[in-house]
Amino acid sequence: MVRCGRGRPRGQQQSMPDLTRLWYLIRLSKKYGLDTRRFLMCFQHAWTCEKSSHNGISVQLRQKTDSNCVFLVTQDQKVVAQLHLSQNLLKYLPQVDPTSFPFIESTLASRMETLEKGDLQIKDIDAGVRSVNLKAKVVGKSIPRHVFSRFGDALTLSTATICDGTGSMRMSLWNAEIDRVSIGDTVQINDGRVRNFRGELQVSLGRKGRLQVVANAVTSP
Repeated sequence: MVRCGRGRPRGQQQSMPDLTRLWYLIRLSKKYGLDTRRFLMCFQHAWTCEKSSHNGISVQLRQKTDSNCVFLVTQDQKVVAQLHLSQNLLKYLPQVDPTSFPFIESTLASRMETLEKGDLQIKDIDAGVRSVNLKAKVVGKSIPRHVFSRFGDALTLSTATICDGTGSMRMSLWNAEIDRVSIGDTVQINDGRVRNFRGELQVSLGRKGRLQVVANAVTSP
C-alpha cells in the first residue's frame, strides 16, 4: 500500500494500481487543459448517474461491479481512454488535492514508469497502464500471418489470447516469439508494452519486454 498527498486524511491508503490510475487521471486532465478537480468529480458523478462531462470531455459508465467500474472517456465521440477504477478510489476522489499530489513530470517520470510496470492482474490493466509485469495462461493462438512494418520490413505475426482468472486479453507475438509459446503454456511477461489497438488493449514484448514459459502445456498438471 502507498500513501500519497499531504492533504489526504490520516490513515487512508491507496493500492499501487489505484495510485497509478490517479496519476494517469491527473496527467489526462493536464493534457486536455481541464480543471483537475472537476474532471475527477466527473467519474464520481458518472458512477451514480452513468454519464458526466466537463469542457468537452465526456465520461460514461460502461460497467459496474461490487468493487470496480469501467469508464469510457471521449471527446467529440472519439475515444480518449477506457479504464477501470475501483470503488475505493472513486470514494477517495473528492478528497484529492491536485496541488499537493506528487505529480511533477520531470522528477516522477521514472517513478511513474516503475509503478506502471508493477505486477498486475489482467482486470487491473487499463489505458492508464503503459507497461506491465504479468503472469497468465495462453488459451488461444492465431495462425501466423505475414505483415509489413511501416518501414517495409516483412514480419510474421500471431495473436495469442492470455487469461489469468481475472480476465483475458490479446498478446501480439512477432517472428521468433511465435514458436516460443503454445496453447496451454503459462507465461511470465516482464516489461510488457500495453497499447490500444482498434479499441482493444493488447500486450506485446516491444523492445524491452521479456517472455518466459513458466509452465509448459505438456508438463503442467
